[in-house]
Amino acid sequence: MRLAEKYGAQFARFFVVGVGATIVHWGCYAGVNRLLGLTECDQAALNLSYAFGYIVSFLGNYAASLRWTFRTSGSLSKGAGFAFSHVINATLHFLLLNLFIRIGMGSFLASGIVCYTPWLAEHFPILTSPDTLLPLPVFVIAVPINFLMVRFFLTRGDEKKA
Repeated sequence: MRLAEKYGAQFARFFVVGVGATIVHWGCYAGVNRLLGLTECDQAALNLSYAFGYIVSFLGNYAASLRWTFRTSGSLSKGAGFAFSHVINATLHFLLLNLFIRIGMGSFLASGIVCYTPWLAEHFPILTSPDTLLPLPVFVIAVPINFLMVRFFLTRGDEKKA
């Protein structure tokens, strides 16, 4: 199997698992924010709701990444590597989230949706909430970086077996 085909298929599976984990993460985050009435001004609370969503998505992501994305068996070292990559990933997520809170990225995105796609804002009013939109640019930056780290840790030693 050519390298591009192998990694392309892995990235496609990673993408599917990642979309699922991202939806869970974003759903938990947005749900907690709605439940508690959080806004962009509640930076500490937004960080806590973001952490809650991250932890929930992390749990399912590990099992799916092992079994389906990389089709490998688990081990203590792979689990530790996966956790380590997610500590780095979580750090990146929180640095970006707080940067985007400070520069008003959520408000910028919300106003863009209202201005350029009013039909979307009308049918999905949650997309006009700045706090709800904050994670989107975080995901765009952090997910590809996380793929490389997770792939490294979960497939270490697999080539030696083949």
